[in-house]
Amino acid sequence: MPNRVVEFYVDGAYSSKSQMGGWACICVENNDVIGEMSGYEPYSTNNRMEITAFLNALESANTIESGHTKVIVYTDSSYVERTFNEGWYATWLKNGWHTADRQEVKNQDLWKRTVALYIKLKSKVDLEVVRVQGHSDNKWNNYADLLAVKARRKLEV
Repeated sequence: MPNRVVEFYVDGAYSSKSQMGGWACICVENNDVIGEMSGYEPYSTNNRMEITAFLNALESANTIESGHTKVIVYTDSSYVERTFNEGWYATWLKNGWHTADRQEVKNQDLWKRTVALYIKLKSKVDLEVVRVQGHSDNKWNNYADLLAVKARRKLEV
């Protein structure tokens, strides 16, 4: 039984019109925001921003002492969620960073760092990835979305 539950809500934002992207990650404990970060990337993609937000959550979680801690990362990206919960990353590793249909995995620069950190954290804390419905009534996901859009808009001025 974990002594502590730390939740991360992550989201990416992308505008196809400007090709600018933003990402955000918030850390919640006992229903209080204890940390938040966001950033942006010009000429990006939605998937890159979703992965970047998730990677930042893992990097923050990596600073948590090992032991009886449960870390839950909430994402509205089915791509990110399925990568871990359906084991896509294991297939990519086994296939030399190729998908099951032999295509090269896109965004390998981000995925390699993310997967390595995910594997490391799984041995350190109780780590769970949960998909939430985007743009619904989840206040923390909505807040992460707001921060990601705000970060993206910094590029569109």
